[in-house]
Amino acid sequence: MEELKTELRDAFENDGYEIAELSTNRDKVRIAVRDSEASGEALREITHGVLSADDVLGFNVTTESTANDEINTVVSFRYRG
Repeated sequence: MEELKTELRDAFENDGYEIAELSTNRDKVRIAVRDSEASGEALREITHGVLSADDVLGFNVTTESTANDEINTVVSFRYRG
């Protein structure tokens, strides 16, 4: 999973997104992006640029507020790889 995290982090950062947090828990992947206006479709395209669409289950995009009153966009999905 460390290699997967590195590839995802690199892909998001190469596309101009700042990653606040990238974590895995078993087969669940969670990526918090410091951009409250990030496009869900753009984030999906970046994810599918790294992973096959067949390996991504339940792709979800939400927002969350942080302790610093910032808003992050959060991508989460289950990885079947």
